Amino acid sequence: MKRKLKSAFVASVVACSTLLMSSQALAAEVMFTNSTSTNSSFNRGAAADYAETWATQANPNYANYGSNSDGGDCTNFVSQALYEGGGLPFNGTKGQNRNTVDWYYYGPHVPPSTNPRTSSWTGAHQFREHFAVINDQGGKKAYRATKYTSQELSNNFQPIYNELYRGDIVQHVNSAGHTIHSQIVNGYGPGNDLKVAQHSVNNGTWNKDISLKSYVAYGSWIVSIKIKS
Repeated sequence: MKRKLKSAFVASVVACSTLLMSSQALAAEVMFTNSTSTNSSFNRGAAADYAETWATQANPNYANYGSNSDGGDCTNFVSQALYEGGGLPFNGTKGQNRNTVDWYYYGPHVPPSTNPRTSSWTGAHQFREHFAVINDQGGKKAYRATKYTSQELSNNFQPIYNELYRGDIVQHVNSAGHTIHSQIVNGYGPGNDLKVAQHSVNNGTWNKDISLKSYVAYGSWIVSIKIKS
């Protein structure tokens, strides 16, 4: 229902947002677009519901990577939501760790020789390499990925609001091009905002309904990863 309501709203603002984008020279870069059948069985609403359920706690069926030495639990949380909630199947063969091909979790440790999980499951940069691209190379497992600069979204947030729905992914990238954080869209906020859920380091912000507008300056640019059309 929310998607239908949002779709109706988006249609009503197309002309206005188009004019605004032109006046501000918004130049979002669509990095790739796959077939509309890509991940068609993905349940984006259930993925967002999972994120809301586990936003403030760790699912005991998975390791918690929230210690500073582990780099934070953000991408582990997003991967869980896609798999446990959204029903997105694992990719690749257990025992491999090829970021563009493999994405799975059978246990907490990488890398023993058995590779029970992939670095793309828990690492933000490797997740982007799997579902999107790094320097135009990657697995492209999502339907589409789009790059926005932080300045562009500060000037005009409407395009990313129009694009993403519950269950889609947002990643933040620093000026060196390294992916530093992952979030999942769990709803829509006032003022045409997107709400996101996230994990972080253990003493950081684990929560849902976080304003994405408040995060656009977190890095130098943002990659939106639309899991299905």
